[in-house]
Amino acid sequence: MSFGKLLEEKMIARNIKQAELAKMINIPKSTLNSIINRDNTKIEIETFLKICEALDCNPDEFSEEIKKSGNRELPPSFINKYFALDNYGKDMVNAVLDMEYARCVAEVEEDYPTITIRHSTYKVSAGRGFDLEDRDSWEEIDIPDTPEARNATFAITIIGDSMEPIYSDGQIVLVKEQSAVDIGETGIYIINGGGFIKRNGGDHLISINPQYDDIYFSEGDTVYCAGKVIGTV
Repeated sequence: MSFGKLLEEKMIARNIKQAELAKMINIPKSTLNSIINRDNTKIEIETFLKICEALDCNPDEFSEEIKKSGNRELPPSFINKYFALDNYGKDMVNAVLDMEYARCVAEVEEDYPTITIRHSTYKVSAGRGFDLEDRDSWEEIDIPDTPEARNATFAITIIGDSMEPIYSDGQIVLVKEQSAVDIGETGIYIINGGGFIKRNGGDHLISINPQYDDIYFSEGDTVYCAGKVIGTV
């Protein structure tokens, strides 16, 4: 089966028309028409991979179907060479690709400046509280240098999901130390020695996740605000 014919069949199976696919992968409709009707296999690898992504199929699907038909002509030269390899050869290429990808990503990350901030080694709860009374339990961590990071006094890790979808379990939030936050704003609260991240509801603290109850105070409770949540890492 030719590449163009196989591409057309996959479009039909997914009920995607030429104009729609061309728009999805940002190429002229005439170019896509040429690939299909003229069986033009001389396409850029980026275009080929975009087609596979748009049609939600693995590039291997094209390779296997074309090989079954006895037609060994595949799209771009890199794809030709890759699919001609045995499993060992593919593993070698993938290993080098992973290694080089990690190197390039690391180089990009190094280009971004960082800032050092105090981070509480205790987690603040989006469910039940954690003890935050030990003022010496801190470490220093490096985070991306952003305006929010520069305005933050400290950072703290969330555990629990009562503040989802805005704040998630395991996420680090940036906190500006202050004794109160406005109604509707999110703060870090110490309630009877336990740390919570909650939204200020005036006479109670709000859990964003509707599966969790809000916190109402009882007589004798010790409650104070440790700071305002101003961002995330």
